[in-house]
Amino acid sequence: MKDVDNMPGAALYARDGDQIYRKNDAVFGPVDLYCSAWNFLGLAGLADGEWTPQYNYWTRPAVPDDGGANLRE
Repeated sequence: MKDVDNMPGAALYARDGDQIYRKNDAVFGPVDLYCSAWNFLGLAGLADGEWTPQYNYWTRPAVPDDGGANLRE
């Protein structure tokens, strides 16, 4: 992922007097240690290429099971 300019991640800086040094960094992405979801997917036998995060997993059914009695807008 070195050819990507803008990826979420973390960087660690250290200060020594007036100097600030970048000590380390990590990019967040598939199979990193910062997202526990990857561990659960591994337990389920899924690899990182078999699952993609979505912005919306659930869509409202056209006809609710209860006929709409508990529907809130």
